[in-house]
Amino acid sequence: MAEVGAFLSLAEAQIMTRTEDLIAGIVKELPREGSIIDRLPVKTLSGARQIAYNRQAALPGGSFHAIADTWTPTQDLDFTQINVSLVTFGDEKDYPDNQVRASYSGAGANDLDAIVMQQTIEGLRNKIDNKLVYGSGTAPEMSGLYSLATSNMTQNAGSGSTGAAATVTLLNRMMDMVRPKADILLAPFRLHQRLDQLQQGVNAAPLVYMPVPGDKGLRLAPMAAFYHGVEIVRSDYMATAETGVLQETIASGTYSAETGGSSGSFVGIHFGIPENGQVGGVGLLIAGTLFDVEGPHPQKGKDAPWMRITCYLNLMLAGTRGLGILDGCTDAAITA
Repeated sequence: MAEVGAFLSLAEAQIMTRTEDLIAGIVKELPREGSIIDRLPVKTLSGARQIAYNRQAALPGGSFHAIADTWTPTQDLDFTQINVSLVTFGDEKDYPDNQVRASYSGAGANDLDAIVMQQTIEGLRNKIDNKLVYGSGTAPEMSGLYSLATSNMTQNAGSGSTGAAATVTLLNRMMDMVRPKADILLAPFRLHQRLDQLQQGVNAAPLVYMPVPGDKGLRLAPMAAFYHGVEIVRSDYMATAETGVLQETIASGTYSAETGGSSGSFVGIHFGIPENGQVGGVGLLIAGTLFDVEGPHPQKGKDAPWMRITCYLNLMLAGTRGLGILDGCTDAAITA
């Protein structure tokens, strides 16, 4: 059956326009938790497609001197310049042709144009949240947390291609790598559940007290919401969304592949954009607004308009101490 604009078929457009008893809008069936788009600090570019900033590479060391000693000037200021370029991401849609738009409109009918735009933006947000974690950084794709991580920013629970249960020791070491302190601990739901088991003291795991921030008593959170005072963010973008099954392939280099395996990762993130004298963190680089909507515009040779939603963005890591990853974690009880 022929497609009708952005809809798979005329029948799909028709079910949006039944008027006698149709509830307007779309009921969500594909919810996702753990979006970090709105948490990231944003640096907005105007009139440029890239940003450059300098990181410290080494600090002067100095030396001790005796009285009347001869001093020799040193040349040891060292910096690393980082360049981050915007990438282009988006989707283009044809609206239903004008006959369909005229036939399936009126009181009680859904606004087909609005549905096309709303559903497209929701899909684009989901894809961006996925790529904020797994983006390869290889043109034309944006960078993600994993591709920005280097080997000295990771801890590994497994070995080779074999995953293993996470441990409190490894998780603490990873969190300590993030300076000055992680703002969130990102984890797929199955690993979040394993942290919760620590709090509950099940599976023979020692009881680890994780108090609600501000709580001075012994009241425990209903589910582990914080680890060492850092908010835990459950991410449906780091596992099979519908079932939560872990699916990463353990790292062969510095970060794990998104699919093909049965492990998952904890990610400690300190937020921050490049600023003079500040400890760098993870931030989002954009141009203009995140979603730039163009159209609807008429099309030559078609009795239907089109629209395009474009995002100019990239993920940046101002300083390498702003990110830490513990990968290769299986869905097993966390041990000491």
